[in-house]
Amino acid sequence: MLNYRKIPLNFLKFDGRDRLDLINRLSTNKVDNLGKLKGTKTVLTSDKGRIIDLLSLYNFGDFVFSACSLNNSSAVITHLDKYTIMDDFKVTDLTGTHETILFYGDDTGKFIKELFNIDINGFSNNDFGIYIEDERHSVIAKNDDAFGGVLFIYEVKDSGFYHKKLLEKEQKDKFSLKEISDDEYEFERIKFGIPKFGSEMTGETNPLECGLNKYVSFTKGCYIGQEVIARLDTYDKISKHLVILDIANELPSGLKPGEAKISVDDKECGFVTSCISAKVKGNFGLGFVKTAFLDFEKPYKIKYNENEINCRLIKIN
Repeated sequence: MLNYRKIPLNFLKFDGRDRLDLINRLSTNKVDNLGKLKGTKTVLTSDKGRIIDLLSLYNFGDFVFSACSLNNSSAVITHLDKYTIMDDFKVTDLTGTHETILFYGDDTGKFIKELFNIDINGFSNNDFGIYIEDERHSVIAKNDDAFGGVLFIYEVKDSGFYHKKLLEKEQKDKFSLKEISDDEYEFERIKFGIPKFGSEMTGETNPLECGLNKYVSFTKGCYIGQEVIARLDTYDKISKHLVILDIANELPSGLKPGEAKISVDDKECGFVTSCISAKVKGNFGLGFVKTAFLDFEKPYKIKYNENEINCRLIKIN
C-alpha cells in the first residue's frame, strides 16, 4: 500500500555566494558544506534559542531552494534580513508557486523508480533528485521524519499534469494508492510525536524541548541562539519535554495549544498542544511536561475548564 497527502508549505529561494554561510550562522545545523543535490533540515532560532521555523534546504548548486512552515515565510524573511548586513545574499519569497505531495508506505521506492526512474534508496537525510519532463521541473526529496517516504514538489502551474501522472486510476490500482485525510494525517503525526509549527514549535519553545536534536550541531561553532541551546544541553537544563499523551477520553475539538493543563499528584506540570480522537484507535495528544515532573510510569491528568481526564505519558522515540 502507498499513502499520499498534500502537505501545505511555503517556499523560499536563497541566492548569493554567502547563502549557505549565512544560514549556517543563523541556524542550528551545519549546512555550510551542503553539497549539490543534497538536502537537510535546520532550525532558525532567535537570540534566546527559541524557534523561528524549521527549514528544509535543497541545494541546487547555484541556489538553495527551501521549504518553511505554511504562512511563515514573512517571519523567516524578516529574521534573515535582520542579520544580513554585508553578506552577498538574496531571499525570494515563492509563496503560492509550488505544491507538495507526501508519498509514504512500503512501495514508495518502487513507485518513484517506475514513474521517474529515480532510485531513492541511496538518498540520506533530505537528499533529492530533479525530474524534468517537457520543461516541467519537479523535486523528489527524501522525507526524514517518522512518516518516511518522499516529498514530491512541483510548480502550481503544472499541477494538472502531475496529478494525472501520479494519481490516475492506473497508479491507484497498481500501488493501492490511498489519500490520507487531514484527521488521519494528524492522528499519525501525533502518534509519531512530530512537532507542528504553531502548536509545538513556537516562539516559546526551543529545538531541544521539541525533540529536534538531530537538526542541532553541537560542534559547528557559533550561530544565533547557540549559547542558550549549548548551555541547556551541557548542563542538562531543558525545562520541559515534548511527550505523547494517551488520553482516557476525548478532549473537545477546538482546544488551543496550552489551554488544557497537565497535572500529576495534584500539581500542574505541563500543557497540551495537540489532540485528536479516533473511535477505533483511541484518543491521543502531544504536550510539554516539565522535566522535574517527568515519569512515564505515573498516571497524569488533563484539566480544562472544570473537567478532568486521566492520561499517561509515552516517550517519543
